[in-house]
Amino acid sequence: MIGAVAFVVEFTAFNVLISGASFSSKGVLHSAPVAASALATMVAVAVSWLGNRYWTYRDRKDAVAWREVSWFLGINLAGLLVTAAPVYVGHGLLGLDSTWSDNAARLMGWATATVLRFTVYRTLVFAEQGPARVAGSGPVLNPAATATVAPGTARRPGSERLKTVRQEAHWPWGLAAVAVVCGYAVAAVFHPGYLSPDSTDQLLQALRQRPVTDWHPPVLVLLWRALIHTTGAMSAMAALQVAVLWAALWVLAVLVWRRTGSRGLSLAVLAVGLAPNIVNLTGVVWSDVHLAYVLLAACAVALVARELPKDRLVSTRWALLTLGVLFLAYAVLVRKNAVPAVIPVFVLLVLGIWPTARGRRRWFGAAGLLVAVTVAGSAGVSVATDPVATHQYAQIPLDDLVHVLPPDQVRTAAQQAGASLDFRNRLVSAATTCQQHDIVSDAYFHCYPRDRSLGPTELGRHASVLVQMWTQQIPHHPVRYTRYRLRVFARLLFQGNQFFESGSTASARSIPAVASAPVDHQLKSTLGSYVTAFVRDVPLLFQGWFWLVVSLVLTLRRRWPGPYAREIRLLGASGALYILAYLPTVPESNYRYVYWPALGGALAALLVTTGCVMRRHSSAASDRPA
Repeated sequence: MIGAVAFVVEFTAFNVLISGASFSSKGVLHSAPVAASALATMVAVAVSWLGNRYWTYRDRKDAVAWREVSWFLGINLAGLLVTAAPVYVGHGLLGLDSTWSDNAARLMGWATATVLRFTVYRTLVFAEQGPARVAGSGPVLNPAATATVAPGTARRPGSERLKTVRQEAHWPWGLAAVAVVCGYAVAAVFHPGYLSPDSTDQLLQALRQRPVTDWHPPVLVLLWRALIHTTGAMSAMAALQVAVLWAALWVLAVLVWRRTGSRGLSLAVLAVGLAPNIVNLTGVVWSDVHLAYVLLAACAVALVARELPKDRLVSTRWALLTLGVLFLAYAVLVRKNAVPAVIPVFVLLVLGIWPTARGRRRWFGAAGLLVAVTVAGSAGVSVATDPVATHQYAQIPLDDLVHVLPPDQVRTAAQQAGASLDFRNRLVSAATTCQQHDIVSDAYFHCYPRDRSLGPTELGRHASVLVQMWTQQIPHHPVRYTRYRLRVFARLLFQGNQFFESGSTASARSIPAVASAPVDHQLKSTLGSYVTAFVRDVPLLFQGWFWLVVSLVLTLRRRWPGPYAREIRLLGASGALYILAYLPTVPESNYRYVYWPALGGALAALLVTTGCVMRRHSSAASDRPA
């Protein structure tokens, strides 16, 4: 509580100094945020001293000693430097000068300094003078260190690991500090977020400069609009992506550490966020990225629930189920084809909350909750945004028709389906262009002569005609259709592109908020070199076939070591189903379509490693003499 009060005092003082009492103007130290941070920290130090000395540690009746004061001032001086350092890096090195970026930097510094202060307060500053004694006996030692084993009884397997976990209870805070630092560094590289053409369209919709359409998920537009309204920064969406990823990885890292007692393995979980095939899209505002991160968050919730004691309240389990369902419902809303990937993760979530769930009531209740939240969320988003219907699905029959049928058959089929003369001519032109130039996919953007004045609604005007043409013609050409779909799917598996989004598009840079945002080109170039080097030297990390094989192996292998065999299979099934579901629908070859299988496959591989480490510990413990 004292820490929370000191944080509020520090946060308020800092913002008053840089933004004035109204938080909307310029304060007396607006141009010197580092000095403002230092002064705010000094005010909070006084609050912290009074609260800790005379309340938190009020049982320490000794008089105030210079040793105590010097340690307190020394550790808070260190905390001052730790808190101010990210502000200096953001301002002096990265050129980030907004109030939002200042507070984000200070939050990172505050979290790190809190871990440092908490540890030293308990062990040095307010520690008892001399060793603690009980009833005049000798010094009290760590019970775990003095525990003896009854004669003739073997030491319980894993006891050494559990003792290590108990003795190093501060390690989760160290993992949190690593996650915060890494997350902030990634956000700084991508600042204010790389915007693809899809991202730019959604940003303009969030800024109300374009009408909202359902071509891209309206829920993402609504969330972005809310973030901009709350923070005043369009970069908040990219920052949110980074925060969700690293928060989920931190939770998973702590769970792995508690299971194994291995610091290296817990750090390996965090290292997933810096893997070249994961970090390459972390700051790109894409629905595929949102899908991957919320599914990872749902997996983290499931594994947290799995560790609950059997006697934990039912309300706690339902609360975790609700949280996981919210993540899964958002995944369905943000990506139209997410259902095949969501189903195995939903099973993982339910089995994590109720490991022995055999009755139908819990399954029906959980499934009903997921359906209800998804339907209610979809209806709520539609009411809030009132999106223009575009019938984007019409891209799929368009691709199939212009690639499977020759141009003359396209014309005949369009005439039979009642297409207008203008639309018939456009379809024939698309078929001719695609086949002459061997353009394999995405005919709407590469072959079809679009009427740009109609925007994304053009194809939707003819959706019913395209569906009718497809049902009338494609069943009569099964071989050509199958050959075409396998060719497109093979390109997805073996010839993916867009491994690294190098920056915002030209149309995005025309938006004032994007154009005025500072970008560190050196950091961007460094990250680009890191990713492209792996694309060149280890290309399989970015290829769909590799992650499909990994997912199938994870799913079909009969036995996995350790306690996570079920979770490993379900993660593999989620990735495999997501990739295979693209067989009849994939519009183009793009690495982002296998981003979730890559992230889920990496998590499953770490769970396999965790199981192997636990089995090794158990074997070593059981081999010791009694």
